[in-house]
Amino acid sequence: MALTYFADFWYSLESCLTCFQSPTLKINRRNFKIVKLLGEGGFSYVYLVQASSGELYAMKKIRCPFGQESVRNALREIEAYKLFDSPHIIKAIDSTVVQEPDGSKTVYIILPYFPRGNLQDIIDSNLVNGNHIPEPELLTLFLGVCQGVRAMHKHVMKNGGARVSGSRPNLETRPYDTNSSEQQLLEARSSFVLDDEISVMTGGDDEDDDINMDLEEDLNSTALGTVVPYAHRDIKPANVMLDAAGQPVLMDLGSTARARVSLPTRQSALQLQDLAAELCTLPYRAPELFYVTTDSTIDERVDVWSLGCTLFALMYQSSPFELQAAESGASLNMAISSGEFKFPNTPAYSEELKEVVRKCLTVDPKQRPYIDEIITRVENLIHS
Repeated sequence: MALTYFADFWYSLESCLTCFQSPTLKINRRNFKIVKLLGEGGFSYVYLVQASSGELYAMKKIRCPFGQESVRNALREIEAYKLFDSPHIIKAIDSTVVQEPDGSKTVYIILPYFPRGNLQDIIDSNLVNGNHIPEPELLTLFLGVCQGVRAMHKHVMKNGGARVSGSRPNLETRPYDTNSSEQQLLEARSSFVLDDEISVMTGGDDEDDDINMDLEEDLNSTALGTVVPYAHRDIKPANVMLDAAGQPVLMDLGSTARARVSLPTRQSALQLQDLAAELCTLPYRAPELFYVTTDSTIDERVDVWSLGCTLFALMYQSSPFELQAAESGASLNMAISSGEFKFPNTPAYSEELKEVVRKCLTVDPKQRPYIDEIITRVENLIHS
């Protein structure tokens, strides 16, 4: 594992030093040259890579140092990239699982590269330059994000519950290009099969698997054409990219899971609370995920809350509760749980747009609207 950490350090160094030749990787018989490090977090790194054709991609590298469960979590993310059919949700181009010399595994995912950046880049630029997004442009951007969310919340079962089309990730030895002969490619089989894993609310024995919410659609319990809601669970400006046409695209599906989770025991409630603390960015996290109660049900409206925070941030360059906590001196957790926030006086936006934010940021999840109502409100504002 020390070798892999050194490799990441070397790639980071080379992204700053152009005098060295960039390393290359071989993924499923395709060569990619590492151009630079784009970002990192936890056990994952994202690199800008270039294919032999000259095309640029983003490559996400996920280390799996904690054995089988961390590999399964990474493979769930790969499944999520295959699951949704929407221009507003990112899709993976290729993926592979790598056997490291020390026996650990690393997952590589090739994704589209978005040179226009993300919504957080727009916010940061506006904050520096003192600009703001005009309301018509803001509504169009936000509608695109909502349409991506609706594709998740209204996901329809495909192929009678069979695996979403697309090949299973391959298992390779080291992908780094060396002078040795071409690495052998092996199919990832029984140890990485997700089909038999326990799905949410199917009565399985493994409670931890219930909370982790596998993305596999259960052949026995879900019929073709059934709506199976999924939730992103980490919607924020930094997770919304802009494509070449300026349309928003939801990315980073590592937290995506079946949306509706029943929590009959205190243990299951605490497990979900801990999982949310790990996967859901705090300023955009729904209040019901901070103190999860026994006998409750969490559903897709956690994303609606995050959408409200994202819309507010696009309007005022800060999430609503970071702004409120800074003004009141209260903790961010307390500010979110109370649901109290204020709209700054400038820039000026319509009361109708502010009402969309208020609706999204309804503290009681049972009273919070579903995504269809939010989209209807936004479309009415666009056409008014």
